[in-house]
Amino acid sequence: MKILIAHDEAFNFTYKANIDSLSQLGEVRFFSPLKDKSLPPCDLLYLPGGYPELFLEQLSSNISMLQNIKQYAEQGGRIYAECGGFMYLCNNIDGTLLCDVLPLQATMQNARLHLGYRTMMWNGKEIRGHEFHYSDVIQQEMPKNLKKEILQSSAKGTPVTTPIYRYKNVIAGYAHWYWAEQGFPFFVAEEMP
Repeated sequence: MKILIAHDEAFNFTYKANIDSLSQLGEVRFFSPLKDKSLPPCDLLYLPGGYPELFLEQLSSNISMLQNIKQYAEQGGRIYAECGGFMYLCNNIDGTLLCDVLPLQATMQNARLHLGYRTMMWNGKEIRGHEFHYSDVIQQEMPKNLKKEILQSSAKGTPVTTPIYRYKNVIAGYAHWYWAEQGFPFFVAEEMP
């Protein structure tokens, strides 16, 4: 299996142990949404956290990459995106057009800190992580095939309102999950090519 991970100045928040865990599933390679003009072939695309809001002009002007990622998603490609990667999949950040995979607008307007440890159950596994962001999302039109699930709890077990979005084979949200101890939980092994 070919696993592709975004890594450049805009996307650079990853847990090394998570990447090591992914390398147990297949060949891990890296690419740059800022600089590369096309999306290399892959079976799983991982868009980690970072600061896309600081590189909006470069990201939005790389039209071929935006189109490649949208096409990959529309054709059923598996994408896992967290925080900055999630924002990149939105229609736009404060009006600057991006991938348009998810019908959401990310915004830095009225920025306030969202912070805390998170836990959730996914495919029968408890995973833990944290949420740390100042941005927010504004839901635009909610198509039937976009699912918004509230699955996360705080460290005290209290449900939090930050959702995980599912669209086709795209799973995206703000939390940074740590799955290294139990393997990548988001697509069960028998579904992998």
